Amino acid sequence: MHRSPLYKTVAIVVAAWLLLPLCSHSLYAIPQFSLITGNRCTNCHFTAQGGGGRNELGWYSGKDMKLLRGSAIGLPVLDDMETNTLADGKLTIGGDVRLQAVRSPRSADAPRVIIPMQIALHAAYQFDPTFKIEAMLDAAALYSVVKNGVTPYQGQQIWMASAILQPWKELPSLRVGHFQPSVGMRYDDHTLLVRQIPGANGTALIPPNYAEYGAELTYDRPQWLTLSAGVFLPSALSTMTTITPSGELTSLLKAVSSTAGISELLRSPTLTARVVVSPRTEDHRFNTYFGASVLNNDVFTLVNAFAGIGLTNYLSLMAEYARSGVENGRQTQAVSVELMGQAFVWLLPFVRYEYGTTRISPQSSPTAIFTSQIVLGGQIFPLPFLEFRPEYRITTTEVFSSQRWTVQMHLFF
Repeated sequence: MHRSPLYKTVAIVVAAWLLLPLCSHSLYAIPQFSLITGNRCTNCHFTAQGGGGRNELGWYSGKDMKLLRGSAIGLPVLDDMETNTLADGKLTIGGDVRLQAVRSPRSADAPRVIIPMQIALHAAYQFDPTFKIEAMLDAAALYSVVKNGVTPYQGQQIWMASAILQPWKELPSLRVGHFQPSVGMRYDDHTLLVRQIPGANGTALIPPNYAEYGAELTYDRPQWLTLSAGVFLPSALSTMTTITPSGELTSLLKAVSSTAGISELLRSPTLTARVVVSPRTEDHRFNTYFGASVLNNDVFTLVNAFAGIGLTNYLSLMAEYARSGVENGRQTQAVSVELMGQAFVWLLPFVRYEYGTTRISPQSSPTAIFTSQIVLGGQIFPLPFLEFRPEYRITTTEVFSSQRWTVQMHLFF
């Protein structure tokens, strides 16, 4: 019997999921969950901004989000697993497989394709309460480099690794290595418009797995306050491009070239700062956060402002505004507002509205290039460590309008 490419892909995905419990893996927590549960990112992750590997509490949270027990489909191993750690709890392993079935919005006849958004492996080792290391390898990006010579997005990185030192809990922690600077809120979906350049030909403003070599100080005492400040080499940022008013591509940074050596990079560091205030009511019924961040290097600046409020176990409402600018060049701004409800622990429907504009130069019309988008969807967790995310996207740009179904599948541990 003839098997279609889609059938074969689904078969491979199912087989991979069956094997995942043997090799382990991890989900990125998201700001919505923080608002619904009242947990800060650092409660479930190894880093203050979230993302990357989950600690043991984060792993348990993922295991509990399910409609059915693993034993219901003949996989009791999913129910019997007690931890994602080894070596007496010091070594934590995990991973994240994300696939998306989507049709291009630009053509009515566009075929549906399955895109491997991420195939990441995570690991962290806690030497003692004051010192830990963490790392990530994205096999999907690595495959793209081997096959095509480049990553799917400008500035995207194959790997991240960092060491985190905090001798005393009352003092800031120091993170050093190759990692993503703390910018805005950390989402698990890089298609959000606040991470994009709006317009029909929009690409990533901050790409998936964006990372730089650098150091970052983070202070998170008291529990309702998080302050971060960092300095980074612009090695990934220098590979990104912008467009001139005449339509030509040019480097995003003028002081640093994409082939810059270490001495040139050191002369033009990227500076970042971020503040988040996240108070809760005394009865823990309402959870909130609000804050802002800035990233600057040479002629490029990115500013994010964000806020959210959540009703524990019921609702979350969050919004973010992102504005970027290249001196005498491209200017972008975008806003994203999302309402999510928790119908059941395994079902979280949501609606999101996004709007953004791009100006090639300050003199051009602010509405010449734009994206407007409404997204209706839900996060569905049928089994432990498995999520389906169907979405209906209504998109309008200066060139086209479209309505598309997409489905994302996340396998996490």
